[in-house]
Order: sequence, then C-alpha cells, then structure tokens
Amino acid sequence: MSQPFRPQSSRVVLFAGALLLATATLVGCRQDMHDEPKFFPQRSTTLFPDGRSVRPQAVGTVAREQNLSGSYFETGMVDGAEGDGLPFKLTPAVIERGQERFNVYCSPCHSRVGNGKGMIVQRGYYPAANFHTYRLRQAPLGHFFSVITNGYGAMPDLAAQVAPGDRWAIAAYIRALQLSQDAVQGDVPTGAHVQPINAVLENSGYSSHFLDSWGTPAEDNRKQPPSPPAVLPNSLPAQAVPTAQAKPAAPAPAESTKPSAKNPLVASNAAPVPPQGAAAAKPAAASAEKGDVAKGKAIYDSHCSVCHQPTRAGMPPVFPSLIGIVDKVGEKRVRTVAKVGIPEAKPPMPPHPDLTDKDLDDLLAFLRSK
Repeated sequence: MSQPFRPQSSRVVLFAGALLLATATLVGCRQDMHDEPKFFPQRSTTLFPDGRSVRPQAVGTVAREQNLSGSYFETGMVDGAEGDGLPFKLTPAVIERGQERFNVYCSPCHSRVGNGKGMIVQRGYYPAANFHTYRLRQAPLGHFFSVITNGYGAMPDLAAQVAPGDRWAIAAYIRALQLSQDAVQGDVPTGAHVQPINAVLENSGYSSHFLDSWGTPAEDNRKQPPSPPAVLPNSLPAQAVPTAQAKPAAPAPAESTKPSAKNPLVASNAAPVPPQGAAAAKPAAASAEKGDVAKGKAIYDSHCSVCHQPTRAGMPPVFPSLIGIVDKVGEKRVRTVAKVGIPEAKPPMPPHPDLTDKDLDDLLAFLRSK
C-alpha cells in the first residue's frame, strides 16, 4: 500500500542538495591570495632538479645591510695606509682581466710594457709613471688601486670607468709586468731556470735590443750619434748654408777659403750672414698670414689636440681653450709657448722643440682660422 505524500520530506531533500552544492563550491575555491605558496628555508621542493628550495646567490649579490664603502676592497687602505695584497684570490682569470683592462685604460699613457712612454706621451702629453722604477716596484698593490681610484698628478681618476674588481685586477697585472722585467731566480719554482730576456731574443733570432725601453721621437733622436760634418766644395761649414734650397757654390781655389768682400760667408765656424735691407724686415704677422691652414691643422692634431681637444675648446680649467688665443695673448706669446712650453703649469705644458718657424706659421694660421 503506497504511503501518502509528506511535504516535510521534500524540504529535507532540498536542504541536503543545497548543502552538497555549497560544500562543492567551497572545495573548489583556492586560497592562493590568502595563503601564498612559497619556499621555506631548509625544505625540499620538486620545482628544481636538485630538490633544494634555497638557490645559490647570483654573482655580485650584496646584502642591503652590507656596507662596503670603507672596506679594503673599496679603498685599498688599511688603518689609513695603503695595503698590500689582493682582497680576493689571485687566479689566471684575474691576470687576464687585468691585462685586458690595462691595455684599454692604461697603455695609451704607460705603454703596453708599463714604461710610461705610451702613444699619448709620444704626442706631447706629460710623461706617465714608469712602473719599473725602484720606487714603484716597492709600492704596495693598494697604491696602484688608490691612484686608479683617485688620480695622481696629471692622471685623472678612473673610478667611474673602472669597477673596483677591475682596478685590483689591473694592480695585479702591473705587478706581473714588474716581475716580468725584473725577475730573479728566487721568483720561480725550485728547479726552474731564469734566462736573461736578451739571450732568449738572440736565441729566437731577434736583436738583443728588441725589447729595450721605448722612447719619444725627440729622445730617440738624441740617442743617435751625431752625423759627421758635411764636406762642402769650398770647405764651408754645413751651418753656413743659408737655406736648404740654395744651390751649392762652385768649387773655389784654396785661397778663397779666407773671408773676403766677395765671399763673406766663408769663415771657420761662422754663422750665416742674414740678408740686408728691407727684405729682412718682414713682420711676424705677415709670415703668419702666409701660413698654410691645412698644414697647421695637421700640426695641431699631432701636437695639441690630445690636451686642447680637436675643437680647440680645451678642458678648462686644466687645459685652456685655444679659440681666439692669438688675438688674446698675441702671436709672440703663442710662438714661445708652443716652442718651449710652460714647465711650471699644472699639469706642465710640454715643449715642442721640433717645430720650425714655418711650422709655427702654419699653426698660427690654423689658430686664426674660424
């Protein structure tokens, strides 16, 4: 016999269905925004192949609370004095990095071998330090780091261009350069033999002077032995010839070697007799106006532009501007400074004794040009 319909039974079924639906909804909700997934120290994970949740720090990572401003790595100083030794382990990679950075930032002045006669010095810049002197061979590594960081004399600081680690690498390479030029038996492992570099060069087919110190062109010229005096047809001293373009005099009899009204230049150790009359009174300004601007620019580029800039604007207050300099100080002053320099300046203005009067005429013409 069937049971009669009871309304309360349907309500129970509806309530159970709603409860089941609510449970399913709550189970489907995630709590990522509330309970953020993260790694816990010293716990494992399946995310990385090695199973570790803690990852190695990236190279160069610095803690927020870590202060390196006064450390030996940043200053090269220990108790107010330049320290010796590297703040990290010396490896072949450090030496290679130091060589690469040295060739970029140091060799233009100090040369590839560190003798202070780089290409910029050969172009007239103030001579750089020679790392092979006794004083610098005894200097601690912190000295080279400090000089790179703060500058010294005419050398500018390179702190903005060279990172601290690279400065130490350069200092280590400088020490290697010094040892390469001044090694002794005690600097090599037991059983190894130190052979003079000149002997190595000769055994390799090179000249024994192949690695001698480089010199500037002026110094190299001074090292050359003096040329024998030229024998002129009439025994006239070489310095008595007025100009290089003058034609040599015809041979004269022996008695004509004495001074006479017809041959006033013939005299022992006599200087050339300057031309007389109005032809000798050409003003300097006229000669400057005859200068070649193109040749003057070439002279400026090779002798002056390294300090005073290719634009002639200089780098005040260290290197003054040369724009309009002839009108400001006068032609005579420009000629004198270009020839003999200003040794008392800081940094000193080097002399250029190789410049002839014609070179100065061309240089003045370029400096006057717009």
